[in-house]
Amino acid sequence: MKIVIARMNHETNTFSPIPTPLAAFDPQWDEAARSNQKGALTAMGAFLDIAEGIDAEIVTPLAAWANPSAAVAADAYTLMCDAIVRAVGQGCDAIMLDLHGAMVAENADDGEGALLERIRQVAPDTPMTVALDLHGNVTRKMVQHADIIVSFKTYPHIDMYETGEHAARLLLDLLARRSRPVIGWRQLP
Repeated sequence: MKIVIARMNHETNTFSPIPTPLAAFDPQWDEAARSNQKGALTAMGAFLDIAEGIDAEIVTPLAAWANPSAAVAADAYTLMCDAIVRAVGQGCDAIMLDLHGAMVAENADDGEGALLERIRQVAPDTPMTVALDLHGNVTRKMVQHADIIVSFKTYPHIDMYETGEHAARLLLDLLARRSRPVIGWRQLP
């Protein structure tokens, strides 16, 4: 089984004067992404542990996160999304994404939703799980394109790893046909 695992986190504050260029993310690409997140108490760290536990072939196009700041620079957002979409487009059996849920880019008001939509264009039927920060804003696009969405439950965020474990196990249950997850969503006025 081949699994694409990636992390792209940013909690955007559209009022912030602090720019968010690519350098703010200190992006780790490919094998560096995997080695950077291996053993980390993040959702991606849990994804890696679960995938290794089933002897999956793991592809890690990106691990990137930035402190809260202004909208992500368009070129940075596009470059990071392109890496993930390209990896998925090369073929995989499952997708595990460690996202935030509150990313805004200069070229995408719904950063996560736009990424998931692009992924579905190249992998319309590939099972996909998403771990989110509890400060995320779950959008219609996110719900339409993800099979599973699990968010942190604690603040301070001491359950990032556990959230990743939960999201990954739900995905494995889906792949093994032990469950058929359904997302219920309603946006409050």
